[in-house]
Amino acid sequence: MGILRKLASQSAIYGLSSVVPRLLNYFLVILHSRIFNESEYGVITELYAYVAVLLILLTFGLETGFFRFAGKKENHDPNSDRVFSSIFYFLGATSILFFVICFLFLTPIAEFLNYADQPSFLVMMFAILAIDSWAASLFNRLRWEERPMAFSAIKIASVIINVGLNLVFLLLFPRIGLYNKEFGVGYVLLSNLIGSAAAWLLAFIACHGVPRYFRWKIITPILAFSFPLLLSGLAGTTNEFMDRVFIKWLSPAADPMSELGIYGANGKIAILLVLFVQMFKFAAEPFFFSTADEKNDPKIYAHVTKYFWYFTLFILVGILFYIPLLQYFIGSSFRTGVNVIPILLVANLLYGLFFNVSFWYKLQKRTWYGVLFTLSGATVTLLMNLWLTPLLSYYGAAIARVASYTVMCVMCIIIGHKYFPVPYDYSRIIGSALLAGALVTLGSIISIDNIILLLAFRTILLVLLLLIIMRIENYTPRKLMQIWKTRSK
Repeated sequence: MGILRKLASQSAIYGLSSVVPRLLNYFLVILHSRIFNESEYGVITELYAYVAVLLILLTFGLETGFFRFAGKKENHDPNSDRVFSSIFYFLGATSILFFVICFLFLTPIAEFLNYADQPSFLVMMFAILAIDSWAASLFNRLRWEERPMAFSAIKIASVIINVGLNLVFLLLFPRIGLYNKEFGVGYVLLSNLIGSAAAWLLAFIACHGVPRYFRWKIITPILAFSFPLLLSGLAGTTNEFMDRVFIKWLSPAADPMSELGIYGANGKIAILLVLFVQMFKFAAEPFFFSTADEKNDPKIYAHVTKYFWYFTLFILVGILFYIPLLQYFIGSSFRTGVNVIPILLVANLLYGLFFNVSFWYKLQKRTWYGVLFTLSGATVTLLMNLWLTPLLSYYGAAIARVASYTVMCVMCIIIGHKYFPVPYDYSRIIGSALLAGALVTLGSIISIDNIILLLAFRTILLVLLLLIIMRIENYTPRKLMQIWKTRSK
């Protein structure tokens, strides 16, 4: 079980780079949803959906490829420096080329996306993409060197700069007469651009300056290994973010951008669940690859998946119970879409489950299965959106995400059992989900007008869920403390 403790400790540190920035960004949700109207916030939601998808394309799946080819840190493999520097220069060249091409074709791109009146928004978006994709190689180096504190500090510093500039541009500038209302959303992008540039510079310094090596013969096999992961990641990110685009073009509402803004704002509440998923991902991928040759025991994955499921299920129920309080994070005009949050939470829960059950095809070097799963999910996303979004607007888009991740999880588990059979504890996983559903139903049907009493009642139900799960696993608080102290030695 020491393997789990090491994973948990690294997750906690890497989580700083995910949790703290997300929490800081929640101040931006509060700010943006009160300064901008629904249509303007819809622009933010749409542009950042493009950023998420294109960032996967521009990193070429080299994140996982780096960890596969860099070797093990404890062996001080000299090849790691050559792998890092080759990837660094490759991503630098492709990122700059991407920006130049987009800038040259800015006018037709802006007209196609209906941003002909504000092409500067797209210029800043392209610049953010170029910088962030290039910076990915630097952050991968920090992860490989097991420097989570440097990794997290730089990420947090970048977000602090971003948030600080948002406050300056959106609150201070109007007071001193410098605010340009027509530029509006552009201040959000400009703040992000400066924060991203600062992160690149700090990470570059932390990685010991200019790399001195590049070889195509090193890049070629890494690209060959990473290409299926690129397709997989691209399709997966499409599942995650392209519902925003479908809402813009398919919603039956009179103002689709307003619908998109409402959906995006409420999605910020649901994405709280993704925080732990990201914490786990940052630590798990390099950790599992570095120990794959030594501890290739399927029981480890079964055990991690079960407790990961318990934790995320607990977070999901907590968010649902506290929606009456959490809804005040967004402006009043956006709260008409609060009922979409439960659907998005289920989608995010399944997203986390898929990440856990999909490790087998990476460890077994069968990365093309990742393409199969995510392309299947993307197909479901496309078909379900074409069917439901014209009927239900953003509710249809949310349901499509749930359907997509359900298909991906089922396919991955069934096919994975053939190549890397993991003894998942299905009875406890399903049983805990049913228990959570029953408690959520109970907490929802009992009406209490006083919000303090309502939240107190739901808190009792939440604690009850935790105690029942602990009882199922035969754990008591005292026993947990004893186990932790034993593993700390």
